[in-house]
Amino acid sequence: MPRRPPLPSGRTFSLLFLILVPLAPLVPGELSGQELPDHEDFTRVLDEVVRMPLVDYQHLQENRDGLDRYVDALYRTSESSLEAAPREDQLAFWINAYNACMLRLVIDHYPIETGRAGLFGRIRIRVAGYPDNSVWQIRDVFTRDHCPVAGAHRSQDEIEHEIIRPRFDEPRIHFAVNCAARSCPPVWPMAYTGPELDAQLDRAVRHLMAGKNDFQLQEGDPPILRLNRVMDWYAEDFGGHEGLKEFFADYLDPERRELVLAPETRVEFFDYDWTLNDTQP
Repeated sequence: MPRRPPLPSGRTFSLLFLILVPLAPLVPGELSGQELPDHEDFTRVLDEVVRMPLVDYQHLQENRDGLDRYVDALYRTSESSLEAAPREDQLAFWINAYNACMLRLVIDHYPIETGRAGLFGRIRIRVAGYPDNSVWQIRDVFTRDHCPVAGAHRSQDEIEHEIIRPRFDEPRIHFAVNCAARSCPPVWPMAYTGPELDAQLDRAVRHLMAGKNDFQLQEGDPPILRLNRVMDWYAEDFGGHEGLKEFFADYLDPERRELVLAPETRVEFFDYDWTLNDTQP
């Protein structure tokens, strides 16, 4: 999900293989016409397991049929149906796809324990400083092509960096996609939908701004705007640090807006906690 310090992976070799041996996967039982999945099915899954900002992964693992059916519907959605849908419906589809696939990847490897990443993976994780109870214990967690969506098996990175970000130019997605970490903006107990997307994304922004470890605007010499580290990783999507100040200014009252836009206000970032966002101790 984020622009973390990169860990070596087999992604390069996978891409080379795809270039040399092109695949044309068949999509059995494609959803017909312009039909997209019913995101209410995903809402029912989320409502059962999300305890904001945490997720009950154990319950989801033991009751995964609803999630698996929803992911199957994502797979059977044709790209032509997606391309014919309104922009908001497309973006809601891909946000839900990212979150559903992340949930399924976690429960496929739950409980998350030290050692799942293999010997060299453990060394890389320790050097990077990631906690033992994090998705980094899953080998190639963001780069493996594990998620069947729109007729192809995709990675979390492909969905976020090759589809959502370049196609939609919507920085608020960084308040919506969830990477299963405690510092990640939370997954909500309802799916995103096209008709409600703008309001849902604004709500996600305001929710993060209410968190004391995600947003702080402090007076001083100089004043400091301190943000969730995700905003640092994706500052370019907001227009850099000055763009971040302008983005959050739109959500503030006039007095705080003036403070955040002051040229001397400095932008800093909180440390990031990669611990799994699990309800279990």
